[in-house]
Amino acid sequence: MTLCDLRNRLLPLFCVALVGGCASYTPPGQVSFAFTSRAETQSEGDVRVSAVVLSAEESKEVFGASLAKHKIQPVWLEIENREDQRFTLMLLSIDRDYFAPSEAAWRSRGFGEKRAGQKMRYFYDQHIRVIVPPGETVSGFVYTNLDPGAKAFTVQLLGEYAAREFDFAMLVPGFEADFMQEQVQAVLAQADVREVDRDGLRSYLESLPCCVLGGDRKTPGDPLNLVIVGEGRRVLATLVHRGWDCTETITWGNAWRTVMSSVFSIEYRTSPVSELYLFGRPHDAAFQKTRRDVDERNHLRLWRAPVDCEGVPVWVGQISRDIGVKLSSKTFVTHKIDPVVDEARFYVTLDLVASGHVGALAHVKGAGFASMDTPRYNYTRDPYFTDGLRLVVFLGDHRVAYEAIEFLNWETPYDRETLEHSGD
Repeated sequence: MTLCDLRNRLLPLFCVALVGGCASYTPPGQVSFAFTSRAETQSEGDVRVSAVVLSAEESKEVFGASLAKHKIQPVWLEIENREDQRFTLMLLSIDRDYFAPSEAAWRSRGFGEKRAGQKMRYFYDQHIRVIVPPGETVSGFVYTNLDPGAKAFTVQLLGEYAAREFDFAMLVPGFEADFMQEQVQAVLAQADVREVDRDGLRSYLESLPCCVLGGDRKTPGDPLNLVIVGEGRRVLATLVHRGWDCTETITWGNAWRTVMSSVFSIEYRTSPVSELYLFGRPHDAAFQKTRRDVDERNHLRLWRAPVDCEGVPVWVGQISRDIGVKLSSKTFVTHKIDPVVDEARFYVTLDLVASGHVGALAHVKGAGFASMDTPRYNYTRDPYFTDGLRLVVFLGDHRVAYEAIEFLNWETPYDRETLEHSGD
């Protein structure tokens, strides 16, 4: 084919695209706002706040533009103020890098799209008012950055003599997290749970096996090194607030997408994690923080333990850091973990403390000591070394100042010098 022939073939296509791209923006007509039926509502004092995160389809219906394609995710709020003071909505508490209405309108424009001014005005009209006078109710949208799996945010209202704060965490409609599977829900609803106090919890955690089991359900894998004591909703909210993404259920489609993310360094924040086993079953929930692609990430798996500590659910888990990929005789290709597994444990300690919801911290005996000189190996034959302890984090619903965190005197993590050489 000559250059002239190629030009003649492409020119009509270009003209069609140009004409199609020059359409004028028309604000949506009647919008049903059916999404408000799943709004989550919280109250404090005489202030009530309702919130909904929109799916990609819902935002397109409401705004007449594919906002999700441009990494914009509208959050709908309704704030009812029955107090005698005026409140100011602190938008940065919802998203510290939120989009201004005109910015969201311009960013989501089509090629050659006309009536940009009309579109900006429509987006502006849908934006929530930030001043909430006494006795009034305001509603509208905040244009946030896209979160593909779960959304967590805080609605802070600054009053004339008192402030109000509401924490929200919700799944994005259409997302299928691993903990939403029917068999997992059955486990989470289990009635056969034993009640223990803190001393009983310590004994129970020290009696657990050293490690998770690999895909063959018999070979020890990574060490069990994380325990979270908290209601499931609080665990979800705390992790998502700190930037952890839920992971998807494994399908052929997202398995292929994971491969593409690895090969071409494509962002995939909710990629599934492989199944490891504890209590005779795969993880009940998993979360991760990825870097540019799935090859480098912190990820943790959690299992609901058959005990409650003073009425609060106990989650036993494993956290490690993926630092690349490698060939494996077990799974052909697998992630390579950072051999310093205690570093990942320390990372999640800092992250959870920074959430402001940690009431107490402790360490208990776990996998046992393994030094750099005498490492252990996980299911895919990656070496690792550790002081062998398990971090125990007690989460609460109310914020706790750093200086008010209780440190339980159970076990003390080893220092760096001890880990570098064989020890007891």
